Amino acid sequence: MKLPLALLAPWRFNLTGTRWLALGLVLLAVFGAAGWACFMHTANWWVGSAAIAGVFEAMLWNSVFSYMVLPAIDAHQLRLPGMQRSLFVGWAFYGVLSLLLPAIGIGLWVGKVAVIAVFVGLFCLAGLLWALLPRYLGIVVYAPFYAAAVHARSLLSLGHSGFLIWALPLALLLLLLAMARVHRLVVASEPYVSGRHGPPVLRIGRGIGGAFAAGRGRYGSRAIAARPDWMQARASLRGCGPGHPVASLRLALGGSLMPTSVMGWLHRKMAMLAIIFAVCGFMLWQTLGRAFQGSPTIDRHTSQLLVLSMLGGFVSASMVFNCGIELLQRWRKSSAELPLLALLPGLRSGGFDVKRHLLWAILLPPLRIQLVLMAVLLALATSLHVDTSMKFYVLASQASATVALVAYTLFVTGGQTAGRWANLGIGLFWGVLLTFPLFVSGLDLHPANLAMTRLTVLFDAGWILLIALLAWLGRRGWRGLQQRPHPFLPN
Repeated sequence: MKLPLALLAPWRFNLTGTRWLALGLVLLAVFGAAGWACFMHTANWWVGSAAIAGVFEAMLWNSVFSYMVLPAIDAHQLRLPGMQRSLFVGWAFYGVLSLLLPAIGIGLWVGKVAVIAVFVGLFCLAGLLWALLPRYLGIVVYAPFYAAAVHARSLLSLGHSGFLIWALPLALLLLLLAMARVHRLVVASEPYVSGRHGPPVLRIGRGIGGAFAAGRGRYGSRAIAARPDWMQARASLRGCGPGHPVASLRLALGGSLMPTSVMGWLHRKMAMLAIIFAVCGFMLWQTLGRAFQGSPTIDRHTSQLLVLSMLGGFVSASMVFNCGIELLQRWRKSSAELPLLALLPGLRSGGFDVKRHLLWAILLPPLRIQLVLMAVLLALATSLHVDTSMKFYVLASQASATVALVAYTLFVTGGQTAGRWANLGIGLFWGVLLTFPLFVSGLDLHPANLAMTRLTVLFDAGWILLIALLAWLGRRGWRGLQQRPHPFLPN
């Protein structure tokens, strides 16, 4: 076994898109932690920088490094011990590197190298175990972070002097649990048997390579059939038929576009609703209690609205991403039933009517959710009497998601491709704009501050530029859709 081969193993067994995702997460972690350190002029600035680095490293281990268990399983079944050792050595090297970089980059400035290393290690192990454990158990590993957020001055807090008393044993326990889980998955006789007790890394990872091209992955037929009965979509046939082409197209497209009953919609959105209600309940508990510790320069209600707006922005971005994945699956399957949709009764032969019905069928369900979310956040901003910049942030974050939803729908149905660099750039730019208020929450927000005024102008100009770029992409997609003789043509 050669060390260079071991270091390249995690990247050779990953897709090109996954490697770009890893690069994006590393850049977000570096620039996010550095931005917080530069803009937050408080004594505990290192806590926020460590938290930002930990969150993005948890995402890195959950979405990139966790999938190394798949070639390790294959190497065990093919009796290739050298390949298996290379994977584990590469895994260990990047694990140590994930701890040392933030520990040295942040910990040396404040003299807390061990604290930062253990804290970031907890995040990395939590992200890894989220992918290795069953879904209903994965959320348990984040319980210490929830408790630390609720009790900001307790022993669970990163800034407490006794943090290592509980954090170091917990980190060792999670490490042993991760090693035991990997060993069990690797040596299992039938590791790829799907079921409700299977870990996400096996249920999603096997289809991630051809999810776009072959319709596998999270929204594939096998993945949907493997869901438990209570998570199955309950379609509603009300309003379908030759006289209702939009509802009929939604039913034929399936997935999240399928018209469902109220209970079916609640079953499908249960996880997302649980997270939203948990965050809203936490905000309400902070409002009624005395446990709130926000920024010293902005009031409590503005800080809570900021957190809710950021959560709404990421929910909207994930909805755009999931909708785009579904459309890519349906329009990139060369042997799919997509052309058969043209035979649905009630669709006229005119191209414009068919395209209009198709766009309404795709955009109507997510746009309803998007507009309701925007209305709720704007109503909260108005009732709390926040300043104009905060209202603009709420409006721009939701408007950009709406424009992105329309733009990528037109792009896919119009047979256009944005390119890897364009998608990566838009995603990173969008993420920076969503998290930018965190970096300035500790600054002097008084209008007389000239530097803050210029920063606000640049921030608003960034949102306008992003919306204009998405509108330009939507215009390209609209032109491509107009030039197509029929919208039901695979790309």
